[in-house]
Formats: sequence, structure tokens, C-alpha cells
Amino acid sequence: MKDVDSLVVLPGTVRALPPEQTWETLAGQLPSYGITRVADLTGLDVIGLPVWTAIRPASRTLSTSQGKGATDLLAKLSAVMEAIELWHVEQPLPVTAHGPATEVAPGCPIGALPLIVPLPEHALARVVWEWTPGTGLVTGATTLLPVDLVRRRGQRPAWGPDLLRATSTGLACGNSRDEALLHALFEVVERDVLYRDGQVGGCRRSLVDPGTVDDPYGRGVIDRIVGAGTALEIALVDGPYGLPVCVAYLWSEDYPVVFAGGGCHHDPAIALSRALTEAAQSRLTAISGMRDDLPGEVGSPKATFLPPGMRTGLTPWPEASAPYAVLDGGLAAQARTAARRIAAVTGHEPVALDLSAPDALVPAVQVICPGARSRIRRSMPR
Repeated sequence: MKDVDSLVVLPGTVRALPPEQTWETLAGQLPSYGITRVADLTGLDVIGLPVWTAIRPASRTLSTSQGKGATDLLAKLSAVMEAIELWHVEQPLPVTAHGPATEVAPGCPIGALPLIVPLPEHALARVVWEWTPGTGLVTGATTLLPVDLVRRRGQRPAWGPDLLRATSTGLACGNSRDEALLHALFEVVERDVLYRDGQVGGCRRSLVDPGTVDDPYGRGVIDRIVGAGTALEIALVDGPYGLPVCVAYLWSEDYPVVFAGGGCHHDPAIALSRALTEAAQSRLTAISGMRDDLPGEVGSPKATFLPPGMRTGLTPWPEASAPYAVLDGGLAAQARTAARRIAAVTGHEPVALDLSAPDALVPAVQVICPGARSRIRRSMPR
């Protein structure tokens, strides 16, 4: 387990290992994950923020995965990690039990899981599922969960009930299991906070003045976006977890569609940089067409952005980000804190399903947080 002194602080992120060491470990292993090629998409857009893609022609889900970062190497690693995550959810999980929750896992909060069809909990408790073991991230106890929370619809047995929604929320891999867990938990928080904000029409977000961002990396990203003639909106979204969640929206006359990005991290500056670079990545993904599930028409061309000089009521970034305290400790300690906060809000313990072997080069997990929600639509409401 790494301690706080071993954390590698990079522009826009924190990792357990330097990116050069991660790439040295992964480069020769890409074929084992079905990755045949990685490609640089950056030059297809005028913004110039690094975006790469990793390609898996034999994928059972998405054949391309996009990644972004402060440098080409970080963006390339991001794309490869995304592809490795998807490869892992395509592999079968161990099934250790078969039956209804009343017999197999009476403590499982079935009604708080992501459901396609809402049913009363007493009815769900009698549905027959296959079950796989996970680890509670607060107590460390072994907990059984339905395999269908991870298994995609096309991989389910013919007799299986089509009731649970398998999503990528909480899916992550990293240089260590703790790194993967922390990023998975941040993603759960981000999507639940944005869902809650969407339920109240965006009332929980504070629009931020981009010109007041004082983080050097975030400032550089904003300057590059604005310098490319792209209009920008950013906001901090308030949630019950005490963790900053940011959203960013891009629009330009040369491609008059709104592209959005979101990010969560205990450091507000990193949450913001993730939102900004994800929005740029979404735009480049549409420009390149490098994703299987892109809709026929991307975004809404009817959206409008006010020129920066006409915007009023914007909050300075130092003021908006001031309430958030950076978590103490290394990756493991930060993950424990995030898991406890989620449990306190939802009333249910987050559970980690280990998708990789204990000695895997790239540990992969999917964190299931009963009671946390995420949007179903692809678009991020503005």
C-alpha cells in the first residue's frame, strides 16, 4: 500500500506511478486486452488539448475508447485504461450462488439498485439471479450482488430477468487497486450529484467566472479553449458528499453544438480540469466519429452562449471552491473516506467487485453504490 509521500502529482490528476512507468508496463500487454492500435485524435480539432483513442476490433461492447490528458502520454494512457476497463466487464464474473435474494442475500438492498423496471422490493427479493461476491468498502465484509449489475444484456443467460441496468458508473482501473477504487468512487459521486441537480432543474450549481480560475493547469486549459474561439461555461455543483463536482460546456460557431464534461475529485482544481478536458474530448470524439454509439445528430445546434462580457452573476473560482477541503492521506485513506461519505448519504455501504486477478498488472474494479443514481440519457443537462 502506498502512503501519501508516494503519490505522483501530475497536471490535472494524481496517480500512484509516473506515466512513463505505467506505459512501460502496459505497452507490451495491449494485445492481451484486445487493443490493436492507439491513435492520436488531437489534430482534428482547433483546441489542441491532447485526446487519443484505443481500438479493440473484437470488442463485445465499444470498439473504441477515448482518453484525454495534459500530455500525449497521459491522454494515450487514459484511452488505454478506458479500453482495459471495458475489456474486464466483458469477461465472466465468478458465480457463487443462484437464487432469490430472500434465500441467497437477504441483506442486499435490491430496491436501491439501478432498475430498468421499478418493482416493489418484496417482489424483487423473490426474483432468481446469479450472484457474485464483492467487498464492502466500509466494513470489509464479503457481500453478494447480482452479476447482472455488471454483465451486459447481450451476455445474460436466456432465462435471466431483464430488470437491472448495467452501467459504466463506478467502473475503473488503475496502477493499484486503491487508485482504481478512488476514481470509481469519485465517478459515482459525480453522477449522483449531477442526477440530483437535474431533478431540481440545475438549482444546485453555481456558474463560475472562467477568468478567475487560478490553478495553473486549469488556467492553461481555459486559455487554450477560449483562444481557439470556443465559448465556455463552467459551474460547481453542490452535493451532499462534501466533494466538488464540476461541469463544463463548450460551443463554437465553427461547430455550433454544445459539448459537456463533468468531473469530481477532492481537489476542486482537478475536478475542474477533468470537466474541461472531458468536454473537449466529447467534441473531438464527435468530430472524429470514433465511437460506436454516437447518435446520428450530436447535441443541439439551437443552444446559445452569451459573450463573456455580457454574463452577470458569475462566482469567482476562489470563492466557489473555498468550501472544499482536500482529503488527507494516500489513495487508500482517501478511498475509505469517500466510501464512508457515500454510505452516510445513501444509507448503504459501497461494494467493490474485483474484475481482475489480485496480481493483475492493471487492477480493475466496479464499485456498486446502492441508493446512488445516474442519468440515463447521454446528454448532460445545461
